[in-house]
Amino acid sequence: MKITGILPVHNGEKFIDTSLPLILRNLNTDDELVIIENGSTDGTIKKLQKWVNIDSRINLISTETPSLVKALNLGIAESFNNWIARFDIDDNYEPDRLKYQRASLNEKTVAIFTDYDFFSDSYKYLGTIPSALDTNAVAVSLISSQRTAHPSVLFSKEAVINAGGYRGMDFPAEDLSLWLRMSRFGDLISIPKTLLHYRLSSESITSKKRNEAKNITKKLLTEIGINQKNVLSLIANFESVIELYKKHNYSRERELLILKDLYYLSKDSRLESKLRKKVNQLLIQSTPKYAVNIPNLKAVKLLRKEQVLRNKVRRKLL
Repeated sequence: MKITGILPVHNGEKFIDTSLPLILRNLNTDDELVIIENGSTDGTIKKLQKWVNIDSRINLISTETPSLVKALNLGIAESFNNWIARFDIDDNYEPDRLKYQRASLNEKTVAIFTDYDFFSDSYKYLGTIPSALDTNAVAVSLISSQRTAHPSVLFSKEAVINAGGYRGMDFPAEDLSLWLRMSRFGDLISIPKTLLHYRLSSESITSKKRNEAKNITKKLLTEIGINQKNVLSLIANFESVIELYKKHNYSRERELLILKDLYYLSKDSRLESKLRKKVNQLLIQSTPKYAVNIPNLKAVKLLRKEQVLRNKVRRKLL
């Protein structure tokens, strides 16, 4: 299976020589990397051109307007392959990220994510986000909009096009919008391995557009909402999802996070009243078992600690 990597770059000169080798190492010899140079004003173009001369897999496209959504849609349009991997130049990746993602795909999959962690500009570790794994749990986890990291995704070009692609009006929550729509076309899954190391930087779109992203996230969850078929399936197979978590790392944290997702879901105004009752019943039955009885509430304390750390860093960056 051939893959196209898509890498939008805007003023990423200082990251190129460190991050690009890690990205290229993930790609096979017959894969390609479409780089959309997005109106940079530093030395990005010059450095990227050097790498074009070194590696024939790179297709460099320059644009004048620094629009992330336009760059992503252009990269999809220029892709020769159906399976597309998102990369960001200021993040770091494990060299076997795509190896694990390729091996986990099946005929129902439309997108596959991974666990990820945060680090600061000074390379300080800030915490890990365990993903939901099971396809129904992943779809429901979109309610929190934090567990399906955009730079970790490998997705189907066909499914993205069928879902309507990235939409400019959804920026800077364009990724969540796409995942919500794609969940209607197939399975969203995730790998229980930390394969993305996400840089929390004052220069990132994530930092600069945080408040705007929160408002648009609420709007998207209201207008599109979580796929209710996934909610029903998760309720019906909840115990099997918990058993799946027990086979992997961060099992306790994943149990707590799925309860947290269900709690947020129980407040969703789009959810049919009968389905909301089922969610509440599941919470009543499961919360004492999977949260209260966790020894020393270690997982709860860990998650709270990570959240406090991230919030402190974000306040400094804003």
